[in-house]
Amino acid sequence: MQLEVKINLILHATENENKILEKLQDIFCIEQKNFQIEEIPGHFNNPLLLISSKLKKKSAENFVNIFFTKIKKTDFQDIFDNIEDYVTSSGLSLRVSKQKLISEILTISKEDAVKINISTPVYVKNETKKIYQELMKN
Repeated sequence: MQLEVKINLILHATENENKILEKLQDIFCIEQKNFQIEEIPGHFNNPLLLISSKLKKKSAENFVNIFFTKIKKTDFQDIFDNIEDYVTSSGLSLRVSKQKLISEILTISKEDAVKINISTPVYVKNETKKIYQELMKN
């Protein structure tokens, strides 16, 4: 299965870049060299770090397997049951709490989140739900 995972997050000056990268490596086995880090100015010219990574093939599969085994069971069930709420034109769009991630807890969150986009080709639109639910079960 062709699979791609994009991970994006923004770190404020008060947040520890190494700590978050270490947790991403510990939890998902993504080496720090696979992240791109760009410094951008915030609202009041305070420095922000834009951290992103794009995983393909085996590393994307590994990420998806780890993600769906480690996410809180209630969140997994919510995503699975309401998958159409999480599917966008670019794939399965999820946000997990950055603060909980530091404690190695994966939970869905809208604020201060790590954005995760999982995409795989869907050739028949009405099969989208089935394809992403199958992906979650692997």
